[in-house]
Amino acid sequence: MNQAWRPIETFWTGSDDSRIAPLLRLFLSSDGSVVRSLKSLFLQTIEIELVRQEQIAIEKKVSEALEVTPGEKGIERTVWLNREEEGKTHHLIYAVTAFPVSRLKPNLLQALQLGEKPLGQILEEGQLSTYRDHLEVTYLPFPSVAQGFSLPEDTLFWARRYRLWINGVISAFILEVFSPEFSSIRS
Repeated sequence: MNQAWRPIETFWTGSDDSRIAPLLRLFLSSDGSVVRSLKSLFLQTIEIELVRQEQIAIEKKVSEALEVTPGEKGIERTVWLNREEEGKTHHLIYAVTAFPVSRLKPNLLQALQLGEKPLGQILEEGQLSTYRDHLEVTYLPFPSVAQGFSLPEDTLFWARRYRLWINGVISAFILEVFSPEFSSIRS
């Protein structure tokens, strides 16, 4: 399988991808709230574990995706989306999101800075209109993510990245890396 980032349209037509668990295919290609989908799947609240949140100068590649000037002031937020089972935390998704500060309304910026809720929950509670575009999918090693799952650094993970529009404005660039657990859940 080609390990480069692929637009979702080629992912849907890829012959190698038929071996992917149907549930994982749904998560990779969904344009809905991943938090809502996780709640529905596991019938429980999805918790956020804030790994890092900091002000950044948006790097060139991300600035191109966001259509902002390189070096523009932004916020980068790295989180785990988790579920609890029998008192044990299970990592489900590792996500890194870059937000240009200039594109965020004050109430959204404040909610993000608190770091208490997943982005999807913040957007849902704020009744903000969203959609994704430039959705790409890959199957690559993510060594730092592998450590979080206590797996070897060369473990391959399914991941997706996309732009998120909020109320008609490009407001975030998001990378989501999915737990290998999604590959074992069959319909």
